Amino acid sequence: MDRNTELRRLAQALHKTPEDLGYLDKLDALALQKVRISFQNSLLNKFGHVFEKIAGAGKLAPDSISATLCTKVFGPMITANMSYFTPMSKAVSLCKLFDADFMADVAREQIPEKSVSMLAELPVDQLKRVTAKLVEQGEYHVLGGFTDYIPEKKALEIMEVITDPAANLHISFYAQRKDRVAKMAAMLSDEKLVELIAAAYTDDNLLVEVGLITAEMDAKAQQRMAKLTDKVNKTFRAQGKAVAEKMGYADRLKAFFEA
Repeated sequence: MDRNTELRRLAQALHKTPEDLGYLDKLDALALQKVRISFQNSLLNKFGHVFEKIAGAGKLAPDSISATLCTKVFGPMITANMSYFTPMSKAVSLCKLFDADFMADVAREQIPEKSVSMLAELPVDQLKRVTAKLVEQGEYHVLGGFTDYIPEKKALEIMEVITDPAANLHISFYAQRKDRVAKMAAMLSDEKLVELIAAAYTDDNLLVEVGLITAEMDAKAQQRMAKLTDKVNKTFRAQGKAVAEKMGYADRLKAFFEA
């Protein structure tokens, strides 16, 4: 588990910067994750019975009426918390009636760890609409949280709507499962990976991110990344090595640097 990633996610949840949370320096990644999940669950723990009652009352209502109540009366926050108590078939039907803006607003309020079933059941076209809207709004931290739990096949399809290679790295910046990101990145074409690598070396944070992703790849995939990195710029690997040594993950990139 990457501590910096978890610190960024906690900072976003608290509407702070990572620097503001310097007093948590002694907490490791797992402890930071526990703090974040506890904070995100606090509203649900206090008012869960209310959200459950509201969701239960709407089970028999026509979808059109339920959707109108969500968008015009309840709003994104209550709708998000109701979603944990709404039958999945009903939730999927309602999502079809929401526009991308409202879906994006709901996604911001949802807890990724509690949205696994919904991510598995929602049609990929709906997920693509929400993803495109969140990317447009620069809400990379929201997408990063969901990236850890969305089925890989759907995630690969969703990546098709993200045309900016830097956006993919910004999303990964907030994803804890770098191994899943690495697996998906390895499935990309050489052309797409070249674009990703070029984007990474324009920003120090993204350079660290592509290094962490590559570190999760096997030797063969790392050698491929090395070849493509040299294709972009033959000085980039040396630059990447200096950063990796400073950040402490260079030993996991042996195949990349020796290729």
